[in-house]
Amino acid sequence: MLSASRSLLSSLRGSCRQLEVRMASLASGQRYDLVVFGATGFTGQYVVEEVSRVAQQEGTERKIPLSWAVAGRSKDKLMKTLAAATKETGLNLEEVGVILADTSDQESLNKMASQSNVVINCVGPYQLYGEPVVRACVEAGANHVDISGEPQFLERMQLKYNKAAEEAGVHIVGACGYDSIPAEMGLVHMAKNFKGELNSAEMFVTVKGKGAVHTGTLESAALAVANQNEIARIRQELFSESLPKPKHKITKKGALHKNDKLGLWGVPLPTDEPVVYRTQRYWYDVLKKRPIQFQQFIGIRSFFQGVGTLLGLAYFALLCYFSWTRHLLLKYPEVLTAGMFRRAGADREELRRMKFTATLIGHGWSQPLAEGCDQHVEAPDSSIVVKVTGPDPGYGATSLMLVSSAMSILREKNLCTGKGGVMTPGAAFANTKLIELMVDRGMTFTALPE
Repeated sequence: MLSASRSLLSSLRGSCRQLEVRMASLASGQRYDLVVFGATGFTGQYVVEEVSRVAQQEGTERKIPLSWAVAGRSKDKLMKTLAAATKETGLNLEEVGVILADTSDQESLNKMASQSNVVINCVGPYQLYGEPVVRACVEAGANHVDISGEPQFLERMQLKYNKAAEEAGVHIVGACGYDSIPAEMGLVHMAKNFKGELNSAEMFVTVKGKGAVHTGTLESAALAVANQNEIARIRQELFSESLPKPKHKITKKGALHKNDKLGLWGVPLPTDEPVVYRTQRYWYDVLKKRPIQFQQFIGIRSFFQGVGTLLGLAYFALLCYFSWTRHLLLKYPEVLTAGMFRRAGADREELRRMKFTATLIGHGWSQPLAEGCDQHVEAPDSSIVVKVTGPDPGYGATSLMLVSSAMSILREKNLCTGKGGVMTPGAAFANTKLIELMVDRGMTFTALPE
Protein backbone atom coordinates (compact mmCIF):
# COMPACT_ATOMS: atom_id res chain seq x y z
CA MET A 1 0.00 0.00 0.00
CA LEU A 2 2.80 2.41 0.96
CA SER A 3 4.73 1.51 -2.17
CA ALA A 4 1.70 2.21 -4.37
CA SER A 5 1.14 5.57 -2.67
CA ARG A 6 4.77 6.56 -3.25
CA SER A 7 4.50 5.51 -6.88
CA LEU A 8 1.34 7.58 -7.36
CA LEU A 9 2.93 10.60 -5.66
CA SER A 10 6.00 10.31 -7.87
CA SER A 11 3.81 10.11 -10.97
CA LEU A 12 1.86 13.21 -9.95
CA ARG A 13 5.06 15.13 -9.30
CA GLY A 14 6.36 14.11 -12.72
CA SER A 15 3.15 15.26 -14.39
CA CYS A 16 3.31 18.60 -12.58
CA ARG A 17 6.93 19.13 -13.63
CA GLN A 18 6.03 18.21 -17.21
CA LEU A 19 3.16 20.69 -17.21
CA GLU A 20 5.40 23.42 -15.77
CA VAL A 21 7.88 22.83 -18.60
CA ARG A 22 5.10 22.92 -21.19
CA MET A 23 3.71 26.18 -19.84
CA ALA A 24 7.10 27.86 -19.54
CA SER A 25 7.98 30.36 -22.25
CA LEU A 26 10.78 29.66 -24.70
CA ALA A 27 14.17 31.15 -24.02
CA SER A 28 14.30 34.95 -23.98
CA GLY A 29 13.84 36.44 -27.45
CA GLN A 30 12.59 33.20 -29.01
CA ARG A 31 9.09 32.43 -30.26
CA TYR A 32 7.21 29.26 -31.05
CA ASP A 33 7.06 28.67 -34.79
CA LEU A 34 3.33 27.94 -34.59
CA VAL A 35 0.71 28.46 -31.88
CA VAL A 36 -2.72 26.87 -32.28
CA PHE A 37 -5.21 29.15 -30.50
CA GLY A 38 -8.60 27.62 -29.81
CA ALA A 39 -7.04 24.17 -29.78
CA THR A 40 -9.78 22.69 -27.58
CA GLY A 41 -12.57 23.34 -30.10
CA PHE A 42 -13.89 20.78 -32.58
CA THR A 43 -11.89 22.20 -35.49
CA GLY A 44 -8.95 22.97 -33.21
CA GLN A 45 -8.57 19.27 -32.37
CA TYR A 46 -8.09 18.40 -36.06
CA VAL A 47 -5.66 21.31 -36.50
CA VAL A 48 -3.57 20.12 -33.53
CA GLU A 49 -3.39 16.65 -35.06
CA GLU A 50 -2.37 18.08 -38.44
CA VAL A 51 0.33 20.27 -36.85
CA SER A 52 1.69 17.26 -34.96
CA ARG A 53 1.99 15.28 -38.22
CA VAL A 54 3.61 18.19 -40.03
CA ALA A 55 6.06 18.68 -37.14
CA GLN A 56 6.98 15.01 -37.34
CA GLN A 57 7.46 15.28 -41.11
CA GLU A 58 9.58 18.43 -40.77
CA GLY A 59 11.81 16.78 -38.19
CA THR A 60 12.30 13.38 -39.83
CA GLU A 61 12.23 14.14 -43.58
CA ARG A 62 13.51 17.71 -43.75
CA LYS A 63 15.59 17.67 -40.55
CA ILE A 64 14.10 21.06 -39.58
CA PRO A 65 12.74 21.20 -36.02
CA LEU A 66 9.32 22.80 -35.60
CA SER A 67 8.50 24.33 -32.22
CA TRP A 68 4.81 24.74 -31.49
CA ALA A 69 2.27 25.20 -28.73
CA VAL A 70 -1.44 24.96 -28.08
CA ALA A 71 -3.33 27.87 -26.55
CA GLY A 72 -6.72 28.32 -24.93
CA ARG A 73 -8.39 29.34 -21.70
CA SER A 74 -8.50 25.95 -19.97
CA LYS A 75 -5.30 24.15 -19.00
CA ASP A 76 -7.14 20.87 -18.39
CA LYS A 77 -8.88 20.97 -21.77
CA LEU A 78 -5.63 21.75 -23.56
CA MET A 79 -4.00 18.72 -21.94
CA LYS A 80 -6.97 16.58 -23.01
CA THR A 81 -6.64 17.88 -26.57
CA LEU A 82 -2.98 16.85 -26.66
CA ALA A 83 -3.82 13.46 -25.14
CA ALA A 84 -6.50 12.88 -27.80
CA ALA A 85 -4.07 13.95 -30.53
CA THR A 86 -1.46 11.55 -29.19
CA LYS A 87 -3.98 8.71 -29.29
CA GLU A 88 -5.12 9.58 -32.83
CA THR A 89 -1.67 10.13 -34.37
CA GLY A 90 0.50 7.83 -32.26
CA LEU A 91 3.04 10.66 -31.86
CA ASN A 92 4.78 11.78 -28.70
CA LEU A 93 3.58 15.33 -27.92
CA GLU A 94 5.19 15.78 -24.51
CA GLU A 95 7.34 18.68 -25.76
CA VAL A 96 4.42 20.71 -27.10
CA GLY A 97 4.01 24.01 -25.26
CA VAL A 98 0.85 25.12 -23.45
CA ILE A 99 -0.23 28.77 -23.31
CA LEU A 100 -3.25 30.12 -21.45
CA ALA A 101 -5.11 32.82 -23.38
CA ASP A 102 -8.70 34.05 -23.53
CA THR A 103 -10.48 36.32 -26.03
CA SER A 104 -11.99 38.25 -23.11
CA ASP A 105 -8.50 39.04 -21.76
CA GLN A 106 -6.54 41.19 -24.22
CA GLU A 107 -3.39 41.05 -22.11
CA SER A 108 -3.34 37.25 -22.32
CA LEU A 109 -3.74 37.43 -26.10
CA ASN A 110 -0.91 39.94 -26.34
CA LYS A 111 1.31 37.62 -24.33
CA MET A 112 0.37 34.65 -26.53
CA ALA A 113 1.07 36.58 -29.73
CA SER A 114 4.43 37.76 -28.39
CA GLN A 115 5.44 34.09 -28.13
CA SER A 116 4.35 33.23 -31.69
CA ASN A 117 5.78 33.48 -35.17
CA VAL A 118 2.46 32.39 -36.67
CA VAL A 119 -0.83 32.18 -34.75
CA ILE A 120 -3.26 29.62 -36.17
CA ASN A 121 -6.57 31.00 -34.95
CA CYS A 122 -9.35 28.42 -34.58
CA VAL A 123 -11.63 30.46 -32.30
CA GLY A 124 -14.99 31.37 -33.81
CA PRO A 125 -17.37 32.81 -34.72
CA TYR A 126 -14.77 35.31 -35.88
CA GLN A 127 -17.23 38.20 -35.94
CA LEU A 128 -17.52 37.78 -32.16
CA TYR A 129 -14.02 36.66 -31.16
CA GLY A 130 -11.66 37.32 -34.04
CA GLU A 131 -10.68 40.98 -33.73
CA PRO A 132 -8.86 40.83 -30.35
CA VAL A 133 -6.60 38.09 -31.73
CA VAL A 134 -5.83 40.06 -34.90
CA ARG A 135 -5.08 43.16 -32.82
CA ALA A 136 -2.74 41.19 -30.56
CA CYS A 137 -0.87 39.71 -33.54
CA VAL A 138 -0.42 43.07 -35.28
CA GLU A 139 0.83 44.73 -32.09
CA ALA A 140 3.16 41.84 -31.20
CA GLY A 141 4.51 41.34 -34.73
CA ALA A 142 3.05 37.85 -35.13
CA ASN A 143 1.64 36.51 -38.38
CA HIS A 144 -1.92 35.18 -38.30
CA VAL A 145 -4.03 32.69 -40.28
CA ASP A 146 -7.63 31.66 -39.71
CA ILE A 147 -10.47 29.86 -41.48
CA SER A 148 -13.07 32.62 -41.33
CA GLY A 149 -15.39 32.74 -44.32
CA GLU A 150 -17.32 35.71 -42.89
CA PRO A 151 -16.87 38.65 -45.32
CA GLN A 152 -17.98 41.20 -42.73
CA PHE A 153 -15.16 40.17 -40.40
CA LEU A 154 -12.52 39.73 -43.09
CA GLU A 155 -13.10 43.06 -44.82
CA ARG A 156 -13.51 44.93 -41.53
CA MET A 157 -10.11 43.60 -40.43
CA GLN A 158 -8.59 44.78 -43.70
CA LEU A 159 -10.15 48.21 -43.25
CA LYS A 160 -8.96 48.60 -39.64
CA TYR A 161 -5.60 46.80 -39.53
CA ASN A 162 -4.09 46.60 -43.03
CA LYS A 163 -1.86 49.65 -42.66
CA ALA A 164 -0.70 48.64 -39.16
CA ALA A 165 0.01 45.08 -40.36
CA GLU A 166 2.07 46.42 -43.29
CA GLU A 167 4.06 48.63 -40.93
CA ALA A 168 4.62 45.68 -38.58
CA GLY A 169 5.66 43.46 -41.50
CA VAL A 170 3.14 40.72 -40.63
CA HIS A 171 0.71 38.82 -42.83
CA ILE A 172 -2.86 38.53 -41.50
CA VAL A 173 -4.55 36.03 -43.81
CA GLY A 174 -8.14 34.84 -43.42
CA ALA A 175 -10.24 32.27 -45.29
CA CYS A 176 -7.44 29.69 -45.18
CA GLY A 177 -9.72 26.65 -44.94
CA TYR A 178 -12.37 25.11 -47.18
CA ASP A 179 -13.56 28.71 -47.34
CA SER A 180 -11.77 29.77 -49.54
CA ILE A 181 -8.56 27.91 -50.43
CA PRO A 182 -10.01 25.72 -53.26
CA ALA A 183 -11.35 28.81 -55.03
CA GLU A 184 -8.38 31.06 -54.32
CA MET A 185 -5.55 28.65 -55.02
CA GLY A 186 -7.56 26.98 -57.77
CA LEU A 187 -7.61 30.34 -59.57
CA VAL A 188 -3.90 30.84 -58.88
CA HIS A 189 -3.20 27.39 -60.36
CA MET A 190 -5.45 28.18 -63.31
CA ALA A 191 -3.72 31.49 -64.02
CA LYS A 192 -0.28 29.85 -63.93
CA ASN A 193 -1.33 27.06 -66.30
CA PHE A 194 -3.45 29.09 -68.73
CA LYS A 195 -1.47 30.09 -71.83
CA GLY A 196 -3.09 33.46 -72.33
CA GLU A 197 -5.30 35.76 -70.29
CA LEU A 198 -8.29 34.70 -68.22
CA ASN A 199 -11.63 36.49 -68.35
CA SER A 200 -13.83 34.40 -66.08
CA ALA A 201 -14.15 31.21 -64.06
CA GLU A 202 -17.01 29.15 -62.66
CA MET A 203 -16.54 26.73 -59.78
CA PHE A 204 -18.72 23.69 -59.09
CA VAL A 205 -18.20 21.93 -55.75
CA THR A 206 -19.31 18.37 -55.02
CA VAL A 207 -18.92 16.35 -51.82
CA LYS A 208 -18.89 12.55 -51.71
CA GLY A 209 -20.11 11.01 -48.47
CA LYS A 210 -22.24 12.34 -45.63
CA GLY A 211 -21.49 13.65 -42.17
CA ALA A 212 -22.95 16.12 -39.71
CA VAL A 213 -21.41 19.57 -39.35
CA HIS A 214 -20.39 21.02 -35.98
CA THR A 215 -22.64 23.81 -34.68
CA GLY A 216 -19.69 26.21 -34.55
CA THR A 217 -19.87 26.36 -38.35
CA LEU A 218 -23.63 26.91 -38.10
CA GLU A 219 -23.17 29.87 -35.75
CA SER A 220 -20.62 31.50 -38.06
CA ALA A 221 -22.87 31.01 -41.10
CA ALA A 222 -25.92 32.33 -39.25
CA LEU A 223 -24.10 35.51 -38.21
CA ALA A 224 -22.78 36.03 -41.74
CA VAL A 225 -26.31 35.83 -43.19
CA ALA A 226 -27.77 38.03 -40.46
CA ASN A 227 -25.14 40.76 -40.99
CA GLN A 228 -24.86 40.61 -44.77
CA ASN A 229 -26.08 44.20 -45.21
CA GLU A 230 -23.02 45.44 -43.33
CA ILE A 231 -20.68 44.32 -46.10
CA ALA A 232 -21.86 47.00 -48.55
CA ARG A 233 -20.96 49.78 -46.11
CA ILE A 234 -17.56 48.28 -45.29
CA ARG A 235 -16.69 47.67 -48.95
CA GLN A 236 -17.67 51.21 -49.95
CA GLU A 237 -15.21 52.56 -47.40
CA LEU A 238 -12.55 49.96 -48.20
CA PHE A 239 -12.68 50.32 -51.99
CA SER A 240 -13.43 53.88 -53.08
CA GLU A 241 -13.40 53.01 -56.79
CA SER A 242 -15.09 50.13 -58.57
CA LEU A 243 -13.25 47.63 -60.72
CA PRO A 244 -13.50 48.40 -64.46
CA LYS A 245 -16.54 46.89 -66.13
CA PRO A 246 -15.44 44.00 -68.37
CA LYS A 247 -16.34 44.23 -72.03
CA HIS A 248 -17.14 40.51 -72.07
CA LYS A 249 -19.18 40.20 -68.90
CA ILE A 250 -20.31 36.71 -67.91
CA THR A 251 -24.02 36.15 -67.45
CA LYS A 252 -25.11 35.51 -63.90
CA LYS A 253 -26.65 32.04 -63.81
CA GLY A 254 -30.15 31.49 -62.45
CA ALA A 255 -31.13 29.78 -59.23
CA LEU A 256 -30.76 26.33 -60.87
CA HIS A 257 -29.03 25.61 -64.16
CA LYS A 258 -27.47 22.65 -65.95
CA ASN A 259 -23.81 22.42 -66.94
CA ASP A 260 -23.88 19.77 -69.66
CA LYS A 261 -20.11 19.31 -69.83
CA LEU A 262 -19.92 18.39 -66.14
CA GLY A 263 -23.33 16.74 -66.00
CA LEU A 264 -24.17 18.81 -62.92
CA TRP A 265 -26.95 21.13 -61.87
CA GLY A 266 -25.54 24.31 -60.37
CA VAL A 267 -27.06 25.93 -57.29
CA PRO A 268 -25.53 29.36 -56.55
CA LEU A 269 -23.72 29.52 -53.21
CA PRO A 270 -21.42 32.57 -53.35
CA THR A 271 -19.59 32.02 -50.06
CA ASP A 272 -16.13 32.41 -51.65
CA GLU A 273 -17.01 35.23 -54.02
CA PRO A 274 -16.29 38.10 -51.55
CA VAL A 275 -12.81 36.67 -50.87
CA VAL A 276 -12.11 36.20 -54.58
CA TYR A 277 -13.31 39.76 -55.18
CA ARG A 278 -10.73 41.10 -52.68
CA THR A 279 -7.99 39.08 -54.38
CA GLN A 280 -8.96 40.42 -57.80
CA ARG A 281 -8.89 43.95 -56.35
CA TYR A 282 -5.32 43.32 -55.20
CA TRP A 283 -4.30 41.77 -58.52
CA TYR A 284 -5.71 44.77 -60.41
CA ASP A 285 -4.82 47.64 -58.05
CA VAL A 286 -1.33 46.48 -57.01
CA LEU A 287 -0.15 43.96 -59.62
CA LYS A 288 -1.92 45.60 -62.60
CA LYS A 289 -3.41 42.28 -63.70
CA ARG A 290 -6.80 41.81 -65.34
CA PRO A 291 -9.42 40.89 -62.69
CA ILE A 292 -11.09 37.52 -63.22
CA GLN A 293 -14.87 37.30 -63.02
CA PHE A 294 -15.95 34.47 -60.72
CA GLN A 295 -19.11 32.52 -59.93
CA GLN A 296 -19.55 29.66 -57.48
CA PHE A 297 -22.06 26.81 -57.37
CA ILE A 298 -22.90 23.65 -55.49
CA GLY A 299 -22.76 20.81 -58.01
CA ILE A 300 -25.88 18.59 -57.83
CA ARG A 301 -26.39 15.39 -59.81
CA SER A 302 -30.16 15.59 -60.36
CA PHE A 303 -32.73 18.32 -60.92
CA PHE A 304 -34.88 17.27 -57.98
CA GLN A 305 -31.89 17.24 -55.62
CA GLY A 306 -31.11 20.71 -56.87
CA VAL A 307 -34.62 21.90 -56.07
CA GLY A 308 -34.33 20.37 -52.60
CA THR A 309 -30.99 22.11 -52.06
CA LEU A 310 -32.48 25.45 -53.10
CA LEU A 311 -35.37 25.03 -50.68
CA GLY A 312 -32.96 24.04 -47.90
CA LEU A 313 -30.82 27.15 -48.47
CA ALA A 314 -33.90 29.38 -48.52
CA TYR A 315 -35.12 27.78 -45.26
CA PHE A 316 -31.73 28.37 -43.62
CA ALA A 317 -31.58 32.00 -44.80
CA LEU A 318 -35.08 32.61 -43.42
CA LEU A 319 -34.15 31.18 -40.03
CA CYS A 320 -31.06 33.40 -39.90
CA TYR A 321 -32.81 36.58 -40.99
CA PHE A 322 -34.96 37.17 -37.90
CA SER A 323 -33.32 37.39 -34.47
CA TRP A 324 -35.90 35.18 -32.76
CA THR A 325 -35.71 32.41 -35.37
CA ARG A 326 -31.91 32.65 -35.33
CA HIS A 327 -32.00 32.24 -31.55
CA LEU A 328 -34.12 29.10 -31.93
CA LEU A 329 -31.80 27.75 -34.63
CA LEU A 330 -28.72 28.13 -32.43
CA LYS A 331 -30.56 26.70 -29.40
CA TYR A 332 -32.03 23.66 -31.18
CA PRO A 333 -29.71 23.03 -34.16
CA GLU A 334 -30.23 19.28 -34.34
CA VAL A 335 -34.02 19.67 -34.48
CA LEU A 336 -34.27 22.61 -36.86
CA THR A 337 -31.69 21.23 -39.32
CA ALA A 338 -32.85 17.60 -39.18
CA GLY A 339 -29.49 16.50 -37.78
CA MET A 340 -27.37 18.22 -40.45
CA PHE A 341 -25.70 20.26 -37.69
CA ARG A 342 -24.81 18.65 -34.37
CA ARG A 343 -23.08 19.93 -31.25
CA ALA A 344 -21.07 16.73 -31.18
CA GLY A 345 -19.98 17.26 -34.78
CA ALA A 346 -19.40 14.47 -37.25
CA ASP A 347 -18.21 10.99 -36.45
CA ARG A 348 -14.58 10.41 -37.46
CA GLU A 349 -15.47 7.35 -39.51
CA GLU A 350 -18.02 9.40 -41.44
CA LEU A 351 -15.41 12.05 -42.11
CA ARG A 352 -12.82 9.52 -43.30
CA ARG A 353 -15.23 8.43 -46.03
CA MET A 354 -15.85 11.97 -47.27
CA LYS A 355 -14.11 13.72 -50.14
CA PHE A 356 -14.65 16.99 -51.99
CA THR A 357 -13.99 18.03 -55.57
CA ALA A 358 -13.95 21.63 -56.77
CA THR A 359 -14.04 21.94 -60.56
CA LEU A 360 -13.15 25.35 -61.97
CA ILE A 361 -13.91 26.11 -65.62
CA GLY A 362 -12.02 29.11 -66.96
CA HIS A 363 -12.50 31.07 -70.18
CA GLY A 364 -10.19 33.66 -71.70
CA TRP A 365 -8.02 34.63 -74.63
CA SER A 366 -5.06 32.77 -76.06
CA GLN A 367 -3.20 36.08 -76.53
CA PRO A 368 -2.87 38.49 -73.57
CA LEU A 369 -2.98 42.26 -73.92
CA ALA A 370 -0.18 44.50 -72.74
CA GLU A 371 -2.09 46.21 -69.91
CA GLY A 372 -4.60 44.81 -67.41
CA CYS A 373 -6.95 47.72 -68.09
CA ASP A 374 -7.01 47.10 -71.87
CA GLN A 375 -10.10 45.44 -73.34
CA HIS A 376 -10.23 42.57 -75.83
CA VAL A 377 -12.44 43.29 -78.83
CA GLU A 378 -13.03 39.64 -79.68
CA ALA A 379 -14.86 37.14 -77.49
CA PRO A 380 -12.88 34.64 -75.34
CA ASP A 381 -11.44 31.86 -77.52
CA SER A 382 -9.73 29.52 -75.07
CA SER A 383 -10.67 27.44 -72.03
CA ILE A 384 -9.12 25.49 -69.16
CA VAL A 385 -10.38 23.19 -66.41
CA VAL A 386 -8.79 22.93 -62.96
CA LYS A 387 -9.80 20.26 -60.46
CA VAL A 388 -9.03 20.48 -56.75
CA THR A 389 -9.69 17.45 -54.57
CA GLY A 390 -9.20 16.68 -50.90
CA PRO A 391 -10.55 14.85 -47.84
CA ASP A 392 -13.66 15.86 -45.89
CA PRO A 393 -14.02 19.60 -46.46
CA GLY A 394 -15.09 20.68 -42.99
CA TYR A 395 -12.25 19.33 -40.88
CA GLY A 396 -9.72 17.08 -42.63
CA ALA A 397 -9.21 19.38 -45.63
CA THR A 398 -9.67 22.56 -43.63
CA SER A 399 -6.99 21.63 -41.08
CA LEU A 400 -4.67 20.58 -43.91
CA MET A 401 -5.17 23.89 -45.76
CA LEU A 402 -4.88 26.01 -42.62
CA VAL A 403 -1.65 24.43 -41.39
CA SER A 404 -0.14 24.50 -44.90
CA SER A 405 -0.96 28.21 -45.07
CA ALA A 406 0.77 28.78 -41.74
CA MET A 407 3.80 26.81 -42.93
CA SER A 408 3.97 28.92 -46.10
CA ILE A 409 4.31 32.06 -44.01
CA LEU A 410 6.75 30.40 -41.63
CA ARG A 411 9.05 28.90 -44.27
CA GLU A 412 8.49 31.21 -47.25
CA LYS A 413 7.65 34.62 -45.84
CA ASN A 414 10.04 36.20 -48.34
CA LEU A 415 7.83 34.79 -51.14
CA CYS A 416 4.53 35.98 -49.63
CA THR A 417 3.20 38.92 -51.62
CA GLY A 418 4.05 42.32 -50.19
CA LYS A 419 5.83 43.10 -46.95
CA GLY A 420 2.67 42.37 -44.95
CA GLY A 421 -0.95 43.41 -44.48
CA VAL A 422 -4.43 41.95 -44.08
CA MET A 423 -4.70 39.79 -47.18
CA THR A 424 -6.53 36.98 -48.92
CA PRO A 425 -4.88 33.61 -49.64
CA GLY A 426 -4.84 34.32 -53.37
CA ALA A 427 -2.98 37.58 -52.78
CA ALA A 428 -0.60 36.42 -50.03
CA PHE A 429 0.34 32.97 -51.35
CA ALA A 430 0.32 33.34 -55.15
CA ASN A 431 4.12 33.13 -55.37
CA THR A 432 4.69 30.55 -52.65
CA LYS A 433 4.70 26.75 -52.75
CA LEU A 434 1.42 26.49 -50.84
CA ILE A 435 -0.13 24.26 -53.51
CA GLU A 436 2.86 21.91 -53.36
CA LEU A 437 2.58 21.78 -49.57
CA MET A 438 -1.10 20.83 -49.77
CA VAL A 439 -0.45 18.21 -52.45
CA ASP A 440 2.25 16.75 -50.22
CA ARG A 441 -0.35 16.47 -47.44
CA GLY A 442 -2.95 14.70 -49.60
CA MET A 443 -4.74 17.16 -51.90
CA THR A 444 -4.59 17.25 -55.70
CA PHE A 445 -4.51 20.17 -58.18
CA THR A 446 -4.82 19.29 -61.86
CA ALA A 447 -5.10 21.56 -64.91
CA LEU A 448 -6.42 20.38 -68.31
CA PRO A 449 -7.68 22.09 -71.48
CA GLU A 450 -11.48 22.03 -71.53
